[in-house]
Amino acid sequence: MSAKIIEIVVMEGIALLMLAFAWQIGVKRKMELIAGYNQRTASQVHDKPGLARLIARLCLIHALAAALMPLLTWLWGQDREGLAMLIGGYGGFVVGSVALTALQARDYTHPPGTDSADSARS
Repeated sequence: MSAKIIEIVVMEGIALLMLAFAWQIGVKRKMELIAGYNQRTASQVHDKPGLARLIARLCLIHALAAALMPLLTWLWGQDREGLAMLIGGYGGFVVGSVALTALQARDYTHPPGTDSADSARS
C-alpha cells in the first residue's frame, strides 16, 4: 500500500469516528461520551443540551478537518516545507479548538460548592 492510501484510510477513519461521536452526543444526548462528564459532575452542568451542542460542534469541525487533510496534502504537501506547514497547522487547529471549547464549556457549569439557586439569583 502506498503512503497516500494509508493516509486517506486513517484520516477518513478519524473523520467517521468524529462524526459518530457528534451524532451520539448531539442527537442521542449520550453525555457520558464527553471526557470528564459523569454522574457525580452532572449536577454541576446547568445547560446539558447546550453542552451537548458545543461538544457535537467540536466533533463535526474536527471531522471536517480530518476529512479534508488528505486533499490538502495532495494539493500543497508535495515538498517537505508544505507538508510540515500543513501538519503544524492541523495540529495547531486541533489544540486551539479544543482549548477554546474547554474555555467555553465552563459557561455551562456551576462552580463546585454552589447550587443552581445561588447562580439563578445573581
